[in-house]
Amino acid sequence: MKFTPTEAQFDCTALVSGPRDRRERALEDLAGAAVHVIHRVGFAVFRIGRLRLGVEESRRLSTALAERIRAALLARGAPAELRLEIDRPQQTYVPEGFSTRTLLPHHDGQHCSYLTPSLHDAPEWQPAWREFGSSGYTTTPAHKMYQGIFLPDVGEGLSVTTYYDWLGVIDDVLDRRGIDAGDDRPASAARWIGDNLRRGLERQPEHGCAYPSFGAMLGLVEPLWHGLSFHHGEAVLTKEERVRYPAAVPLARSCACGTCEGEAARLFCHQVLMATGLTWAQFRRRWEVCAPGEQCDLLFGHNLTLLHGGLAGGPGRVIEPLCLVVDTPAGPAYERWLAASWRRALPGAH
Repeated sequence: MKFTPTEAQFDCTALVSGPRDRRERALEDLAGAAVHVIHRVGFAVFRIGRLRLGVEESRRLSTALAERIRAALLARGAPAELRLEIDRPQQTYVPEGFSTRTLLPHHDGQHCSYLTPSLHDAPEWQPAWREFGSSGYTTTPAHKMYQGIFLPDVGEGLSVTTYYDWLGVIDDVLDRRGIDAGDDRPASAARWIGDNLRRGLERQPEHGCAYPSFGAMLGLVEPLWHGLSFHHGEAVLTKEERVRYPAAVPLARSCACGTCEGEAARLFCHQVLMATGLTWAQFRRRWEVCAPGEQCDLLFGHNLTLLHGGLAGGPGRVIEPLCLVVDTPAGPAYERWLAASWRRALPGAH
């Protein structure tokens, strides 16, 4: 089990000590340092909870920090349309019969927020393909470039956010399958992902899923792995899913690693094995980074280059999304930002 690296943990003491002008400068410095870590490591954890400010003051500070992160990104070449979206609070759903829940790896935004190629790497790509569906999603329709969550209540469980290096996973899968990535590896990987997404879009009338699954993005072709996109590990197959995908029923009874709890988790284990060559347990040991969240902490991640999930979240856990979004993921600035993100970088200052 791996935990948040030291470089991704940010002490926030300077934000509340000293004269006002010094605190404002500390906000800018912290945001500037964080955006580079977010692109290199994938995420950052701001230890606001350790300041013991109370929920309202911590929320105000988290919002101010999110605004400074936005400004720092704009100064380093992010699209001018980037805005802060403060979504409604979300209480943790725990499936019946369980005391906590497990969130499997996913991108926030479901139908529209996931990694796609930049036109710099795939000139034939069309920005319209960056939206997988127009219905059946639970968040706003905005494209979430960066996913932030403020934790006003950590609840009864462990309150651990899990992160997975999606760029690393893609690179590893290319190697395992012997796919030649050529001299420009990020560009080749981007084109490969783009081809997989286009096939998923073309086959949508067949599989009926409103957003791409983990396996579909990694090139699995079976309709089953396109049509079932898992979220809660403890969930059971619906009656409709059992009828539409009868092959999933026996697979849901046991998994390759033998340790997964819940039908969705066991099916996800099979999907991960087929897509990556690793069982879900092996995949977790290879890629999972655990970020325990203290009450009033702020977690911020790159929503496209990083997958995230949740471990042992209790029903009392509440998150407040503070996401940096665009309404239309297109245009020269977006394409430059996306190409740089594939390379764990920022496009640079204007």
